[in-house]
Amino acid sequence: MDEISKNILDTIQIGALATVNPDGSPLITPLHFARFGENIIWITSKDSQHSKNHANGEPIEFVVWNEQKQAVYLKATASEIGESELVAAEKYYQEKLGDFRPQVKNPAFYKAPIGKPDDNFPDGTWKHFTS
Repeated sequence: MDEISKNILDTIQIGALATVNPDGSPLITPLHFARFGENIIWITSKDSQHSKNHANGEPIEFVVWNEQKQAVYLKATASEIGESELVAAEKYYQEKLGDFRPQVKNPAFYKAPIGKPDDNFPDGTWKHFTS
C-alpha cells in the first residue's frame, strides 16, 4: 500500500460504508474506523441493517477521503472479528479513536481486508483496492 493510502486510512476518522439492502436498494452508512494491519475495522451493532447486509458474505464498498480530495476506495467482504484478534483490534481502534465507541446495542467489531491495488483504475489521487 502506498504512503498516500496509509496516510488517509491512518488519519481520517470517518468513512462511508456501502452495502445493498435485501430489496436491492443501496445503503450508505458513515462510520468511525481504524486500520488494523491490512484491514479496516469498525464497531457497530450486529443488529444494524448494514451488518445484516454483509452477514452472508455480500460484498461491501468503503470510501474515505481527505481535504486534498485524495480518496481510498475499498471493495471487499466484511466479517466479524473473532476472539483471537479482538484484543489487538481494540488496541488499534483506541490508538486512532481514543475512548470513542458508538452507542449501539449488541456491538461487535468488524473487519474488511484492504486488498491489492485495482489495476482497472489509474493510479492518481483516488486509490482503489479490491480483495
